[in-house]
Amino acid sequence: APSNHSISRSINRSSSQSINHHRNVQQRQRATMKFRKQKQQRLTTTNSLSSRNRHHHDMSIMKHFKSIPLIIRISLCCILFIGIITYTNVGYTTNSIHDETMMLNDIVNSKQQNPTTTIAYAISMIKCGDFQTFAEGLTDAAMIMRHSIHLTSSRASSSKSKYDYKMYAIVHRQAESCSNILSDVGFTTIIVDPPVDPKQIRGDFLRTHIHKEWCCGSDEFVKLYAYDIPEPIVVHVDIDFAFYQPMDNLFDAILFDKDSPEGKAARESLLLERPSDPLPDRIDAFITRDWPQVIPGRKAMYQAGFLVARRDPTMVKAVSEVVLEGNYTDGYQYENGWGSAGYGGYVGSMAMQGLMAYFYDIVRPNTAVELNQCRYNHMGLDVRYNHHPNFLKNKKALHGKCRNNSPDDVCEDCMNTDMSLIYNVHYTYCRKPWQCQATGHPGGRRKERADSIDTDAVNMDHCFMLVRRWHEVRTDFETKLFQLTGDELLNVGRNGTYRDDVFMGHCDDDGGKHYKLMKAKDETWKRVNELY
Repeated sequence: APSNHSISRSINRSSSQSINHHRNVQQRQRATMKFRKQKQQRLTTTNSLSSRNRHHHDMSIMKHFKSIPLIIRISLCCILFIGIITYTNVGYTTNSIHDETMMLNDIVNSKQQNPTTTIAYAISMIKCGDFQTFAEGLTDAAMIMRHSIHLTSSRASSSKSKYDYKMYAIVHRQAESCSNILSDVGFTTIIVDPPVDPKQIRGDFLRTHIHKEWCCGSDEFVKLYAYDIPEPIVVHVDIDFAFYQPMDNLFDAILFDKDSPEGKAARESLLLERPSDPLPDRIDAFITRDWPQVIPGRKAMYQAGFLVARRDPTMVKAVSEVVLEGNYTDGYQYENGWGSAGYGGYVGSMAMQGLMAYFYDIVRPNTAVELNQCRYNHMGLDVRYNHHPNFLKNKKALHGKCRNNSPDDVCEDCMNTDMSLIYNVHYTYCRKPWQCQATGHPGGRRKERADSIDTDAVNMDHCFMLVRRWHEVRTDFETKLFQLTGDELLNVGRNGTYRDDVFMGHCDDDGGKHYKLMKAKDETWKRVNELY
C-alpha cells in the first residue's frame, strides 16, 4: 500500500497540473477576444471609409446632376419614374397571368373530371284517358323513349355522344292522377297549371274559340314550361317519339360561340331544310316545320312535336303575352291567324303549331333554325305536292314540286331516307308502334278514321322499317330488364304472332287492341333505373 507521503505528492502534482491547464485556457481566451476586437475595429474603419467614399461619390453625382439643364433633369426624372412603374406592372401582370392560368387550369381540370353536360329531355302530359296517357300505354311509350335516349347518350358504351341526359315530365294538374308511373320509371315530374287563363285573352275570337283547338286548346301551352327547366338545353318531344342517333352537333351549335372551333364545326355539320338558309349569330332553338300540311303559297306551321332549345325562362312570359293579346284573325285568307300574318287555317294553328311559328318568325326572328325534316322529327311523309293534305288540283304548276319553299326546288324524299341517316322519329302518319297497323289504304281509312296507314302520304315499306326499329328498342329494354331482375312476367308481352318481322312478338293482330303491353312485377318497375 502506498504511504501517506506518496499520496500527498500525487495530489500536489495533480493540483499543479490543473492550475497550469486553467492558466493556459485563460490565455487562449484573452488572445481570441483581442483578435476579434482588432477585426471589428478594422471592419468599422473600412465601413467608415466606404461610407465617406460613397458620400463623396454621391455628392459628386449630385454636383454633376445640378450642372445639367433643368429641362433635361426633368426629362430624366420622368424616364426613371416610368421605368419604375413599368417594372412594377410587369411584375403584377406576370403574377396576374400566373393566377388566371392557375384558375383556368382548375376549370379545365374540373371539366376533365366532370366532362359531360346534361341535356333535359321532356314530355308534356296534358290529360288522362286516351291510349297514350292511360297508365299501361304511358309506361310502354315513356320507357321506350327513355331507353332510346339512353342508347344515344354518353352513358351508353356504344354511343359516341359526350352529353348526358335527365328525363322530365311536365304534367298538367288535371293529369296528375295518371302520372305516378312516370316517377317510378325515372322521370322528374313537374305539376303545373297552364300559363294562360283563356278568360283573360283580350281578342274576342281567340278567347271564344281556342278551347276547340286540337288537341287540347290553351292547355297545350304547358309545353312552354320546357324553356324553364334548369339544364342549359331542353329537348321537348311528344310521347310517340324515339331517338336513334346523338344530336351533339345541335347541342354544340347552341352552347359554343359561332367563332369558336367547336361552334364552327357544329355549324358546318348542320342539316338544314334549305341548305342556303343563313344561320343566326346566336342559335336559340332548332325546329322543323309542318310542311306536309301547308297550303301552296301559305306559311308553314311549326311542328309542335319536336323542339331543341336553349334554356330561357323569359320565354314563358313572352309567349304568354302574345296569347293574352289575342291578335288572331279567323279565316283562310292570306292575312289570317296570328298577327293577321298568315299563321292560321291549319290543325293546331291557334295553339302551339301556329303560335310558335309566328313567334320565331315575327316576334323573335333570327333565333331559330329549321332542320331537315327527313333527318330530324322524321315522319316518313311525302314532301312534294303529289297528294293531300292540301293538294290543290287546279295548281298544276306545283304538282310534284317541293312543299318546303326551296328556291331551287330541292327537298329530300323522306319516304325513302335510309334508317342510318335518321336521327329521330316521330310516329304519326306511319302510326304509333303500339297500334299494330300493318295494312294501308289511300287516305288512311278503310271503314273508319285512321284504321289504316295512309298510302297517299307514306311508303308502307319505309313505315315498317321505322316501326320495327322502335320494337327493336323495346326488345333490347325487355332483355336487359329480364337479365337484371329475372322477372318471367316480362316474357308474356313478347309471344305475339302477328307480323313478327315488324312487331317482333308485340302484336297479336292488326289494330291497337291487339298490342301486347309490357308486363312486369311492381318491384321490377322500381328497379328500372338500375339499368341506367
